[in-house]
Amino acid sequence: MSIQAVNKYLSSNVTAPFFLVVGDRQYMDFKNKLLELGLSFVRISDYCGDDDKLPNIDSLIGHLKAIHKNEDDKRVVVIGLGEYLALRGNSEAVSTFSRLKDLNIGKAKVIVLLRGSVAHINDFRADPRFDNRRFCIIDKVECDLSITLALPSVGLSAFSGIKSLLRALEDGEHGDILVNTSVNLDNSLFTVRRITNAFEGIKHSFPDFGLPRSCGSDDCWAKLLFELTQCGSSLDSVFAKHGLDRSLESDLCDRVGKGNYESWLHFIALKSKLDTLSNSYLRFVLDRTDRFEEFKTNVLNAIIEVQHTDTRFALYYKERKKLVKEFPESDIADFVVRNRKTTAESIYKLTDNTKTEREEIIAWVSKYGTVAEIADIYPGLADYLKVYVFNCGELSDLLTDYFDAYKHQKVSNTLEADFVEKVEKLARSREYNRLPTRNEIIDVFSTHDTYLYWLDALGVEYLAFISELARKRGLSISIYIARANLPTITSVNRDFFESWHGKKEKDKELDDTKHNDEGGYNFVNNELPIHLAKELDTITKVFDKAATELNKRYFKRFLIASDHGASRLAVLQRKEEKYEADAKGEYSGRCCESFGSYNLPFATKENGYLVLADYGRFKGSRAACVEVHGGASLEEVVVPIIELTLKDSNITVELVEEFTTVDLRAGTEIELFSNSPLKDLSVVLNHKRYHASPIDSHHYKVVLSDIKRAGNYLADVYSGDDLIGQISVKAQGKSGKVNEEFDDLF
Repeated sequence: MSIQAVNKYLSSNVTAPFFLVVGDRQYMDFKNKLLELGLSFVRISDYCGDDDKLPNIDSLIGHLKAIHKNEDDKRVVVIGLGEYLALRGNSEAVSTFSRLKDLNIGKAKVIVLLRGSVAHINDFRADPRFDNRRFCIIDKVECDLSITLALPSVGLSAFSGIKSLLRALEDGEHGDILVNTSVNLDNSLFTVRRITNAFEGIKHSFPDFGLPRSCGSDDCWAKLLFELTQCGSSLDSVFAKHGLDRSLESDLCDRVGKGNYESWLHFIALKSKLDTLSNSYLRFVLDRTDRFEEFKTNVLNAIIEVQHTDTRFALYYKERKKLVKEFPESDIADFVVRNRKTTAESIYKLTDNTKTEREEIIAWVSKYGTVAEIADIYPGLADYLKVYVFNCGELSDLLTDYFDAYKHQKVSNTLEADFVEKVEKLARSREYNRLPTRNEIIDVFSTHDTYLYWLDALGVEYLAFISELARKRGLSISIYIARANLPTITSVNRDFFESWHGKKEKDKELDDTKHNDEGGYNFVNNELPIHLAKELDTITKVFDKAATELNKRYFKRFLIASDHGASRLAVLQRKEEKYEADAKGEYSGRCCESFGSYNLPFATKENGYLVLADYGRFKGSRAACVEVHGGASLEEVVVPIIELTLKDSNITVELVEEFTTVDLRAGTEIELFSNSPLKDLSVVLNHKRYHASPIDSHHYKVVLSDIKRAGNYLADVYSGDDLIGQISVKAQGKSGKVNEEFDDLF
């Protein structure tokens, strides 16, 4: 019907324009049909004086008036006018259409092809002269045109100027159209949106882009928009260009810590691909982070707000520890301070990743005691605090109990009265004299295949920690317990090193940590035992070196020895001026040059020195930093010699029978099987060592004389000082019940 209406108009004697109103879907079809009918086109855009100047409507109307004077081209179609007038608003549209409605064009024929103007043409129908000879409105004339105005500075690809926009509309463009123009479109009948910054430009290009503008600065959004333009409007292509299409969760510190555009883009990639991330803690952080500037801080600190009893905490803790492992100490220090907010919770958020945190853990434990999770929080500290069961003959029980108590007092930063009494008792009895000297043990080793490493100030307090270091590095360990020469100063305890003719090395770091200013610790500035963290770090480095040297196969064994130990508790005692002396006290007053008669029950005279074996000190000496040596307390005089070799990892030990029967008189007897003959096999249970008796080259009998109650017992199995496995002893009464107590007692 519409084409028939057009044809009817073309053959009529109507001397006014014909208005053909169509929708977006029909526009191009009608345009092509009108072209087929031999009509030529008059573009409204051709009447723009410049790229961004409004079209001259007067010139257009003047041209239409004069068409009938043309000899050949008297039938034309005006395109673009409806869209233009809709952009300009109702007032201008009514005015222009009114001029055109009754325009006398003589014998010419002018068809005005319109989109977006159905309301105005309908309004003209009230004029009886404006009948169906003058217009046609087809069915379904929907027009979904909308305009988005973008500033040139935004950098979006858009039509430049009103002339370019009108040209596109004349060619059938529809939907949302992006344009840069200074023309005022405030009265537009179409929806007009404005893009004033790069973020809005990205949202326009990616309607599903779900991140808020607060995620980045205007400069960052502008760079991203530029790259999107270069990469075919593909966000994934931009990510791939920067290597952000894979492994987003790795190297987080390096990627985010730079604080530049690439770091920010990594953050945007994480936010955009949140659902694909495997690290649930990182997802938790990203969910609550909308500003890149807060991202690193939140990665570090978001864990603070999660209670350790929360079901998510264990996983969050583990995943966060991995994420922040490479963060610098300065960032961690800030986290540590923030983490003090809730004292009772703070310990659970710390890790052993950094020295700052390790010191903070020790400070917390010193004040409030250990928690069950300490083995996960700071495994090294937990290993240090384990009971080490000495295996050195008749002094084993004494040393086991003494150093277990010593370590806990060192960490808790307390001095217990009953322990001081024990120290003073031992100061008189001097049980250490029953131990062999260090030289007696070292002289046995061959120098040509042994690497001697002198770790200055290494005492036996670290043996539980040391045993774990060896086990984790696959090293076989043999520990010999010896005594140093008195006084426990380097000058009278270095001959073992000087007389060694093989490969040797001296390490003073542990000694410097304990009582030299360069160690960085001072009892006056901080009385808490945080220096223990560095002590454990130092020993760990030594074992890393030992493992490396042994695996090079240049040496058969790596021998760690010490000149003396050191005492933390002597510092805590603060008995700084108890004794008068004729000579100046040395080594924080733990010894002094020998003088005439004296009445010092806790002192012994050796090598020209008076040496204190209790926790007192002579007058006139410099106060200690954090620990002292020079005296004759057990922690100063008892030293380890540690032999490390490569371990045979194929050795296994297991119970022959899963169950064993309790004997109320003799205890519980078990039989062990080893796939390889072993020397000095023993079982440690409840901090007591039980030695095994060989039955044959593979079977061993162990009598657990103190196990007289039915139950399940977890025990460690040692070959010498090597922990080679664990066994679960299931002891049952004579009735066969594992949970039976005191079977047959009544």
